[in-house]
Amino acid sequence: MSLLPPEFADLEHRVPEWALPTEEARFRKLHSISYDELSAFYHEMLPRLDAILEYLSKHKLSAMPADALTLYNLALTMVETSHPMDLGWGATDFPGAYRWDAFNFASISQSSRAKLATAAAPRDTRDTVAPVRVNAATEVTP
Repeated sequence: MSLLPPEFADLEHRVPEWALPTEEARFRKLHSISYDELSAFYHEMLPRLDAILEYLSKHKLSAMPADALTLYNLALTMVETSHPMDLGWGATDFPGAYRWDAFNFASISQSSRAKLATAAAPRDTRDTVAPVRVNAATEVTP
């Protein structure tokens, strides 16, 4: 069974190393490879990116077939690791710039998303402080 849709079978050799399912895995990949490794992946993916995005646009993320989801993860890895190439840095890491190995990644669960949405919802104005206005004479009035 193919890991990618048939029209992208030529990229299948990249799947084990580059179709990374999490932001943390993609971030760590960027900081653990050489510029030459990134360049090879980037230059193989870039000409295919428009076709990949067109293909993926035909699927809902929540109902994506397994081969399309693998392609999606491959494209995400390309996009999230491409900035050294796009910006012409010539390196994938700059020692001493920041401690990339100290980053902590946390996912937001569905229940946490619901709590955030509830917290962002408009509240009863009786529970809020009335805005303070300053009139022309610089007197503060409630």
